[in-house]
Amino acid sequence: RRYRIAPAPQDEVVEQEGKKKTEEVKKEDKKTQRQQQMKCLGFPNPAQICYLNSCLQSLLTLEDFVKAIAEQEQVWSLIPEAAIMRTFVDINRSHLSSDERHKIWLLAAFKGAISVWAPEFQDLHQKDAHEFLTAVLEQMRYLGPELQMMAESVGGTYSCPVTEHMVFKMNNTRTCKSCSAESTREEEFTNLSLDLIPGRSTVEDPATKLPDSNEHFSIFIPHFNPSSAASEKELEYTCECGATMSGQRSSFKTLPRVLVLHLKRFRFTPTYQPEKIQDPVVLLRDLTVSSSHGGACYSLVSTISHLGPTTRSGHYICDGVDPDLRPEDLTDRWFTYNDAKVTETSSAFVCDQRERDAYILFYKRHVS
Repeated sequence: RRYRIAPAPQDEVVEQEGKKKTEEVKKEDKKTQRQQQMKCLGFPNPAQICYLNSCLQSLLTLEDFVKAIAEQEQVWSLIPEAAIMRTFVDINRSHLSSDERHKIWLLAAFKGAISVWAPEFQDLHQKDAHEFLTAVLEQMRYLGPELQMMAESVGGTYSCPVTEHMVFKMNNTRTCKSCSAESTREEEFTNLSLDLIPGRSTVEDPATKLPDSNEHFSIFIPHFNPSSAASEKELEYTCECGATMSGQRSSFKTLPRVLVLHLKRFRFTPTYQPEKIQDPVVLLRDLTVSSSHGGACYSLVSTISHLGPTTRSGHYICDGVDPDLRPEDLTDRWFTYNDAKVTETSSAFVCDQRERDAYILFYKRHVS
């Protein structure tokens, strides 16, 4: 009979320590590799296109959105009008490239594709990042019906990535101040523009003041609460009863996978001069949003900030979570994309340091 000799306890300890060291070395090697890759993630800025670079970096942070576009290449590659899809995917594939000249060519091609439909982006002047982002999403969405018909003609299917990931519906209810007559209008959006409200509460509790309310602004997300007047605003509207003032409140009917929030940092003075609102805004890393079809939890994954004191000058940058992080990885690793320069940061730092400059926020819905 053969007997198996059990390893000595000290041998097991040595083996476990060896495995632990091997895992630590692998983690360190992966971190070093990611740091080297990070240097190539930026986009050059040859002619005031920081608004374009920042929008692209934020969209590329949305892995599922990018994947939804790339996986349907067999469909959109059939029509030349889908140049925006083609150039977007090419940019994503060259994200880690160190070839600056090639990246400049790709960025110019993407800008050219947008300019065919939105000629205001043809010149080399600085543009508004929110207007550009909206143009990109609406153009991709506009191609949807044609691509669906093209897919059906070859026995396939097509699902618009913008509709699938970012489009949501809102109910806008108008109530007459005199007779209380109500009318509700349903609208679709790809992003939600929010007023900055001094001293307003957080999303979770619209009735509670924020600390230091004289120094901070907050964003108010419309909740589904038909009896609440917390988000109601007055507007001039002539009712059948003859009254001219009504109240309007908005609420979500559906919720998107990616909630894009636009903070209205630019406004006009009484003399119709544009000015920037630089008051600090409380940035929340996590949101809970409700709708008539239920609620959802979101986490901040990217921001676009406008650095500069006025509407006529400034610079756009993007902060975004490292797309390589897995859901189970609790590392708070973000990148700051300042055109070609990319540095490592964290969501805690972003929420603290971008209070005065955050302009567009990207929140990703938790998967239940």
